Amino acid sequence: MAKFENDFGHALPQFNASLDDSPGILVQTGDTLLTGYSILNGTAAVAYVQFFNAAALSGVTLGTTVADYVVGNAASAVTARSFNKPLYFPLGLCIFSTTTATGLTGAAQHVSLEYA
Repeated sequence: MAKFENDFGHALPQFNASLDDSPGILVQTGDTLLTGYSILNGTAAVAYVQFFNAAALSGVTLGTTVADYVVGNAASAVTARSFNKPLYFPLGLCIFSTTTATGLTGAAQHVSLEYA
């Protein structure tokens, strides 16, 4: 069934995981609408979560592949956001947590996503 930007109903799947960049996490393959997130930075430094439109982890080379969306998070902080209009990842959604916005060094963060 095709997904449309305004077609996400009332009960959305939840995704919860602790991550760093080794090896990253494939949230879902195929059409994915990200409707919100909450990220807990478990480090004593700024950390980032990079979101990639990719069908597999092998489709991402950290430090080379440009992320489709990046969230910065202050040291030991929580960042949360809901989108009025979801972010669309047609191939699928892969996420990585890193020490810089475009980097490849892992950073421990806990991520909760709401998606369709």
